[in-house]
Amino acid sequence: MSPLTIFLLIAICKISFTTGFMVKAYLSPSNSSNFPRIKAENPFPSLWQFTVCSWLKPYSLDKEDLSIISYATSSYDNEIFIYLKRNGSDYEVKFHIGVPYAQFKCALPWKQGQWHHLCATWFAPTKTVHVYQNGQECEFMKLYSYFLNKEIPSGGTLVIGQDQDALDSKYKEDQSWHGDIAEVHIWDEQLSLEQIRDTGSCEGSMREGNLFAWMKTPMTVKDNVVLSATHLCYN
Repeated sequence: MSPLTIFLLIAICKISFTTGFMVKAYLSPSNSSNFPRIKAENPFPSLWQFTVCSWLKPYSLDKEDLSIISYATSSYDNEIFIYLKRNGSDYEVKFHIGVPYAQFKCALPWKQGQWHHLCATWFAPTKTVHVYQNGQECEFMKLYSYFLNKEIPSGGTLVIGQDQDALDSKYKEDQSWHGDIAEVHIWDEQLSLEQIRDTGSCEGSMREGNLFAWMKTPMTVKDNVVLSATHLCYN
């Protein structure tokens, strides 16, 4: 992680601790040479289960795909891939674990300029995935191929806001996120619904991920990602 990135993280975390504000990352529109994204610097262990949660505020809803989380290894680019997929006038959540994926319809429509809290869980022994929006479980729509009872390999690269077609590379501007992302947390276990609701609480302290904790785990912001303070749930 570069000295500039370290300075930015220390500065913005100091703002959040002293004012009570959260910290958000603004990802501007991508183009052929600019792909705003956040990259985790710490390697991940192999995983048999996990939960990932994030607050999301889309600025535009005119793309076919809006990438949220991408975890790629040298052997496969979609070890974990979570994104919004257009279906008619709204979006569904598409959740890849390797080649297989499941698609979910959430109760609340995705709207420009509004915060949405999204969580997804995976448990390999039972080959099950779940998606939650604003503390409510999303409706399972369809499954492509069958999930396998196997671990997600270690040593990959986690990127927020873009779809990796190779390790931190081969991005496509029409699949990128445009808007704010905040409070990304990842755990090495499948959280319960009550625990997931805690992660999106606007009161008190939010539950922090033990694999990736927003603004605490080493990370690099790339291609002009802007960090700033926000009230998060209230705007």
